[in-house]
Amino acid sequence: MSDFSTKQVILVAASPADSAPTPEVGGFISLLMYGGVGVAIIIAMAYFSQTLLEAIAKLIKIINKNKK
Repeated sequence: MSDFSTKQVILVAASPADSAPTPEVGGFISLLMYGGVGVAIIIAMAYFSQTLLEAIAKLIKIINKNKK
């Protein structure tokens, strides 16, 4: 019979063996690889939210004019 009370040890390196190369000057693709995608999504969401808020504000102004 096998002994299930033994513990398995997994070693994880604290620092990567090969460091990631730094992005080149003006390298847009490499910039996206270093977290730029997340930043681009946040900027796009902020722009979209601003556009929606402006559209809602205009709609409320139109509705308020029609009620008067």
